[in-house]
Amino acid sequence: MARPVVHVEVRGLDAPGLQAFYRDVFGWEPEESLSIGDYGVAELGSGRLTVGIGPVPEWSARSTKFHIQVDDIDATLRLIEAAGGQAVMPRTVGPEFGAKHILIFTSFLDPAGNEVGLVETPTG
Repeated sequence: MARPVVHVEVRGLDAPGLQAFYRDVFGWEPEESLSIGDYGVAELGSGRLTVGIGPVPEWSARSTKFHIQVDDIDATLRLIEAAGGQAVMPRTVGPEFGAKHILIFTSFLDPAGNEVGLVETPTG
């Protein structure tokens, strides 16, 4: 059996600003009982996945890419840009996969410069 992803980290120089970005765009609200100092932790979905959003020293900034499933990429990109993020590619329609679903995706930069992907909820 494959091992599931259980925790994702998003880190940047402005931890409070980054936490506000992900809260405002995706509703990821850090829970006080899970958080430590400036490192905010939110449970996603059924609570089987958590995301930690916190500070990183300038010398150790690195990037990890993950994809967030959304219902409408274009609407989400508008929220992202209004919250201080930046689209790096337009909504892109890829080939069919699985049970004849079409892969629809894009990428954006959050305020800390992390590249994050979006995948549109499959239909049909």
